[in-house]
Amino acid sequence: MPSKQRAALYHRVSTVDQDPAAARKELRVAAKRHGFRVALNIEETGSGASNSRPGLAKLIQAAGRGRIDVVLVWKLDRFGRSALDLLANLRALEDAGVRFISITQGIDLRPNGDAMSRLMLTMLGAVAEFERALISERTRLGMAKARADGKPIGRPRGPRPSAARVQRLRKRGDSWRELAAELDCSVWVAREVFKEAAEKGARKSPSKRPRKGGSGRV
Repeated sequence: MPSKQRAALYHRVSTVDQDPAAARKELRVAAKRHGFRVALNIEETGSGASNSRPGLAKLIQAAGRGRIDVVLVWKLDRFGRSALDLLANLRALEDAGVRFISITQGIDLRPNGDAMSRLMLTMLGAVAEFERALISERTRLGMAKARADGKPIGRPRGPRPSAARVQRLRKRGDSWRELAAELDCSVWVAREVFKEAAEKGARKSPSKRPRKGGSGRV
């Protein structure tokens, strides 16, 4: 008898949800109906605009490490703050070979590349590209206005993670995306910290010289 597929239940409770208990129950009922075994159950609270989602980062990490086979959510919009974010999360599951199901909308994205999954991801990709273009245009206009007003350009630098933590997580096998999510920083910042630490370590390492009395062969 084949073993049951391992499911992760993910539910983000927004501030406008009337009855989050109903969503929890429906997720478990759906998992049972499909014959899945619940291996991970994650619930987060917060608004859709919040950037901090440690539970979602944990889920993506579990998918990347082969610990789950399918993800069930209450609604599609609970799995991403925007079309760009949603597409990135779905791509991460696809790359890990993990199936995605939104139980209230009848969406079932399979990693085997069936026609419906391809169509859904293509549509999301188009929306995400449009969203990206809008963001780029707003950014360009905002920077132009800031220059005209004589204001400094660029966001303030936030706290940088320690090099030791970045190196430890990379050594553990975390991807840059997983690492950045866990350290609550951007992928760019994480890469810069790692690069600077590597360069610093290279400068400290003494150059190897031939030992006296040796053959002198290189």
